[in-house]
Amino acid sequence: MAQDHHWRDRVTLKMLRYFHAVAQHGHFSRAAEQLNVSKSPLSAQIKELETILGVALFERHTRQVSLTPSGRLLQDECTVLLDVLESGLNKVMQAGRMERNQIRIGLVSSIFWAGFGEVIRQCHRRHPEYEIIFTELSPEKQKQALASNEIDIGLARFADTINIHPLLAERIYREPMVLVVSDEHPLRDRKRVALAELASERFVLMNRTNSASTDFIINACLVEGFYPQLNQEVIEPNTLMAVVATSLQVALVPASYGRQKWPHVRFIRLEQALPADLCVLYAPPVAAQPAIAIRHFIDTMNEQMNLAPPSLSSSPEP
Repeated sequence: MAQDHHWRDRVTLKMLRYFHAVAQHGHFSRAAEQLNVSKSPLSAQIKELETILGVALFERHTRQVSLTPSGRLLQDECTVLLDVLESGLNKVMQAGRMERNQIRIGLVSSIFWAGFGEVIRQCHRRHPEYEIIFTELSPEKQKQALASNEIDIGLARFADTINIHPLLAERIYREPMVLVVSDEHPLRDRKRVALAELASERFVLMNRTNSASTDFIINACLVEGFYPQLNQEVIEPNTLMAVVATSLQVALVPASYGRQKWPHVRFIRLEQALPADLCVLYAPPVAAQPAIAIRHFIDTMNEQMNLAPPSLSSSPEP
């Protein structure tokens, strides 16, 4: 019986990880690049694994490798094993954070314009034992960080909650999008504007790789019968506001941007209701059993951010 299980003390997690990477890529060099190791030790680990198991796992070709029947079986088992291991380690780390009352939050800086600073102050007053760790991440980076358990929750706009399966979203704060123009733009004195009136305007929008808001705005314009003139894409909201203030380009932004004192701009309500709601993003395990600290934080955010609706302000007259 001992002979049947001689491999138990010899097969290592490193061997299985290396095998799984080669099986996924079908190529030793690409797997080595992903694992950040050189090709030689990777190949040696695979060879040793084959020797221990007494089977060939790969058929070697000139430029790539393919799995043998035994290799395909091991790949299936490795996928399950590594997924279970990752899930288990995540649970252990999450339990540790619960014990330390630690909350890791991914966010975009513009959330503070919606009153998020007061949420933090209130949370510290009510729960001084909580450790809140911020990481500034674009909405797309937040989704990746949630999937890899690098953050507990993300904070993003409504547009970034569309088609995010398996992630989940919870609306925290409702607000619409509004039009922002410079104080020299022909529309500057309007109280309301229909989206269709912007068909001939030049738009400045957020970079698509960082946020889904651009595609959301484009789709809203298409519903009104026109494709917006995309004059410029920017990465930071501050840059977007600066471009609008110094040109005749227009932008659609969350109404809470109007809480800030931006020079030389006007905020104008839209006839159409385009949501820019603030939402919490979860990975499914956190949504199913959120830590008490996380639930307290979300409840505080719900309470504080809904005390008063966002107001629109214009820049002061020079």
